[in-house]
Amino acid sequence: MSHFNELEALAAAGAEFVQVSGHEKRPVGAAWQTRSTSNLDTVGGWLRCGSNVGILLGVGGLIDIEHDDEDGRELLEGLDLPPTVQWASARGAHRLYRLADDLPPRAVVKLGPLEVRLGGRAAQSVLPPSVHPTGVAYRWESPPSAVDIATITLADICGG
Repeated sequence: MSHFNELEALAAAGAEFVQVSGHEKRPVGAAWQTRSTSNLDTVGGWLRCGSNVGILLGVGGLIDIEHDDEDGRELLEGLDLPPTVQWASARGAHRLYRLADDLPPRAVVKLGPLEVRLGGRAAQSVLPPSVHPTGVAYRWESPPSAVDIATITLADICGG
């Protein structure tokens, strides 16, 4: 499936997207979180013009759990979370979950080497087919066309 079809599968699951500067991780413009969209024609236009695309976290309870190193990978695997949509950046893996609990009023929580992007405040994560600032393309590992977004709780992440 093409990257665009994967974004379409995410939109069907309730995701909204934000425009991200090309070859960067920074959303375009002030108050970027207020200009999210699920309109795939708009997202396609961003990609055709060289922008990256991010997923707005918090919408529909969507969160991203990511790690940038081996310690983070081991900690994440030790949590025994269900399979879900997953992609890789130049530095590490991202897993997209739907949080069953209310979102805490924070954008990001650090759990040792793990970063949990919650979206209780403005937070986004860059998605494939975007290009990381290092020049490496983001890539799907478990694409949304192949696996559902799993639902978890804060207790699943924090252990209680």
